[in-house]
Amino acid sequence: MSKNTKDTKGQILLAALEVVSQSGTAALTLEAVAEEAGFSKGGLLYNFPTKDALIRGMVEFLAGKFEAEIATARDVNRASKSPTLAAMVDVTEGWLRQQRDVARAILPATADKPDLRQPFIDVKLRLRAAILEETGDLGAAFAIWTSLEGLHFSEAHCVSTLTDDDRAAVFSELRARLAELNK
Repeated sequence: MSKNTKDTKGQILLAALEVVSQSGTAALTLEAVAEEAGFSKGGLLYNFPTKDALIRGMVEFLAGKFEAEIATARDVNRASKSPTLAAMVDVTEGWLRQQRDVARAILPATADKPDLRQPFIDVKLRLRAAILEETGDLGAAFAIWTSLEGLHFSEAHCVSTLTDDDRAAVFSELRARLAELNK
């Protein structure tokens, strides 16, 4: 794939994410994305021939971004005995602040097409493997991880009743549990 094709696809994906972030999944049409990206519909269709291809591209983009942020945060937390889990706490907290609208919008778009979620499942399987290598207390590690998953999914499903202060308290507790795990 040429650099220009990658740049074009990236522009389209960012535009698609902006459309769903601002207006929800119902507004995710090829026309709306083309307009937001400043492309003709034909230009968009050249890169993403169907709406499913566009959604798959969005999920792959987000999964790649999430994994890249975990890798960066893992480097920051390399002194931890569980750097992957520490990175997941940090990145999840940031995503709940910054990516909440996108998660809420993408969920309905993939609800009836589980194969479109596969890129995130693949990332999570790689994270699981890293956690298994890093810790001997899998119960504690997975309790922290599933707490992160619960926070993320309750936000994505728009059923969270936590305030920002509540969420901050949960992350404080998860970091305390992570510190215990790292002793």
